Amino acid sequence: MKSFPNLFLFFFLGVLSVSAQTTTSVALESEASGTIDWVAEILKGGTVSIVLIGVAFIGLVFFIERLIVVRSGTFVPGKLAKQLKRHADRGDFEAMESAGRRSKSVLGQIARYVASHTHIPFEILSFGVTDMISRAISKQHQRTYPLAVVATISPLLGLLGTIIGMIESFQKVALMGDTGDASVLADSIGKALITTALGLIIAIPALAAYHFFKSRVNSFGIQLEESLDGLMAPWLHPETTEASAPEPETAVADESETVATPEAEGEGVR
Repeated sequence: MKSFPNLFLFFFLGVLSVSAQTTTSVALESEASGTIDWVAEILKGGTVSIVLIGVAFIGLVFFIERLIVVRSGTFVPGKLAKQLKRHADRGDFEAMESAGRRSKSVLGQIARYVASHTHIPFEILSFGVTDMISRAISKQHQRTYPLAVVATISPLLGLLGTIIGMIESFQKVALMGDTGDASVLADSIGKALITTALGLIIAIPALAAYHFFKSRVNSFGIQLEESLDGLMAPWLHPETTEASAPEPETAVADESETVATPEAEGEGVR
């Protein structure tokens, strides 16, 4: 009776070892038999797969271009923003214009425009600067839009390839009838579905990249507006210019009164 638990334990361990060996052998057999050559499967899609590969290449080119262009150096370089703020606080417009000419960024272009149009009213200058920012942001959105096109047409092309493949598979069934081999039908269906999978594989990263770059461009647009608010406020604020404009006339009037008073007194004495 005391040896019964030991026998039960040995039996249980033996069952576990046999089951583990069986599971391992089944997994190895399934891995060996279920290996898929994805390159061959993609090429089975025919013309649709080739078109999808071309679309993926175009999307990759635009993605790399966006990575290079959509960065802070193109819109608001931090070093340039600090330099322009110092020049604006001192009222050194020539230095501001020269700093803007040395930079190819959007902020540099706007700094050149502001420094060369200090003679116009603040409202008109502010409107022109805002228009420049909106045009720069719209231009970058247009260059990002091809990623959205790639993300839109890729699933549709994949669906087209699937429909074409299903039509071919049903034609095979109609030709072979009841004597048809199920493996032939499975191969046709697999060939049809591979184009849909390829279209989704292309569309998902392209759509994510489109929204990422669109959000990044909008963020740089907000940074441009904040930089320009700090750049223009110290010396082109309308309240400041209106308050300071009458002061010279008042001073001249006071001087004329003080000058005229001794003459009047002299005439009175005479």
